[in-house]
Amino acid sequence: MSENARSTVLVSGATGFMGTAVTRELLSRGHRVRAMSRSVDRARIELGRYPEGRTALDEGRLTFVEADVTQPQTLDEAVRKVDAVAQTAQFPGAPVEDPDKGLTYMNVDRNGTINLLQAIARVYEARTAGPGITRFTQRAPHFLYLSGVTVEEGAANVWDRAKWQAEEAIRGSGLDWSIVRASPAYGPEDKSFNRLIGYSDYQPFVAIFGDGNEKLTPVYVGDVGRIFARLLEERDRVRDLTLPFGGPQVVTMNDLLRTMLEVMGRRRRLLHIPKPVGKAQAFVLQFLPGRFLTPDAVEFTAQGGVADLTRLRETFPDFELTPLREGLAGYLG
Repeated sequence: MSENARSTVLVSGATGFMGTAVTRELLSRGHRVRAMSRSVDRARIELGRYPEGRTALDEGRLTFVEADVTQPQTLDEAVRKVDAVAQTAQFPGAPVEDPDKGLTYMNVDRNGTINLLQAIARVYEARTAGPGITRFTQRAPHFLYLSGVTVEEGAANVWDRAKWQAEEAIRGSGLDWSIVRASPAYGPEDKSFNRLIGYSDYQPFVAIFGDGNEKLTPVYVGDVGRIFARLLEERDRVRDLTLPFGGPQVVTMNDLLRTMLEVMGRRRRLLHIPKPVGKAQAFVLQFLPGRFLTPDAVEFTAQGGVADLTRLRETFPDFELTPLREGLAGYLG
């Protein structure tokens, strides 16, 4: 890749599970990343753990900015002089919301995205060119957004409503944009599936909420990083694209957990906790120190979500998704 082909990308949430994958992939391809985090020191340590991060630090391609999507006053300098903005920020402890600390889907996913868009509008001098039409006096960055596979208009769940409203703000921003509606991701740093299966370290069962028959298309987190890189590098071809994105296999939650156990060489039974029972327990737990669980989080962990890969295959026919067992074996085996 020539120097002229390299882009400078602001990654919001660069040290999160998904943001780290996006950052690592961009750096491995020679791009420059401005890692946005609430703690620059922590971000430098976290991303410096990876070979791509260490190489990019030595070459000056990995820089940092201390900012927070929920604090608009911190964002103008963060978005200045970049070719793209990748919004992958997720609040700590998700899906367990903590309204007292501002850690909610509406505050982070929706408002945080709107705050980034408004910062871009200020810095790149957006002007109204007519009803519903926005023009920029400078070349504005391509906006890449990590959404969810279950997001749709009129969704009942707060996480889907928040992301839908964020998507709507992006679509009306006047920017070039690409939205990735990703399925639940798995990988070495995942705190969702890995937490569930981690109970098998010391229990003869793995407990899950619901009957476990919800269908989903779990995707390897490295594939998420790769699709963000492709969207960046083919900006003109993927302008204003909403892309459902998931793994190549449709499985149930039961199938996924059993495959994880098989890869680990373990035999454990699955213990299904009815959702009403789980929500009753969560109602109490949400008031304890640490806010371990909430009724909404029970619903979140029990939902399915299948990505229709038709658009992915039409747009990127050469994109190869990681088979489930192969992806799991890479870190559990």
